[in-house]
Amino acid sequence: GGQWERALELLDEMQQRGIEPNVMSYSAAISACELSGELTHAAKLLLQANHAFPNIKRKGPNAIDLHDLSAPVARTVVRTTLANVRRRSSIDQYEDLTIITGCGKHSVDNEAVLRPAIHTMFRDSSEFHGQIECEHDAKNPGRLIIPGSAIRRWREVLSDE
Repeated sequence: GGQWERALELLDEMQQRGIEPNVMSYSAAISACELSGELTHAAKLLLQANHAFPNIKRKGPNAIDLHDLSAPVARTVVRTTLANVRRRSSIDQYEDLTIITGCGKHSVDNEAVLRPAIHTMFRDSSEFHGQIECEHDAKNPGRLIIPGSAIRRWREVLSDE
């Protein structure tokens, strides 16, 4: 239960001893928070650790590359990205969001991990109110597209709460 708290304590201890946390330590802490449902802590850690994740490539304001991330970190990146899109867009200006997950070529048995993790998050998480649906990019099976219309519907549901 308290693994996320211990992970945060370990990050603090590292910094107090002058050891700069790296991508592995941040990934472990973000994963512990995300898997424990401590999504706000996970998002704050991601923001704090942005320098440690050079592989999170923002391909413009409407595309993110999740290659080389664990599923919990990837879900945190997507949640954070959607929150930012929601904050910076007016209700009429939503564009499609491209999520680059890869096809699983670098995963065990070449089995995709990130794409199903993102699909499951949108399907099962109450925070998206069933409004976010991913489409497969017909030109590239390693990409998911969230239509701007789905982001708009999600924002409208949140505004009604």
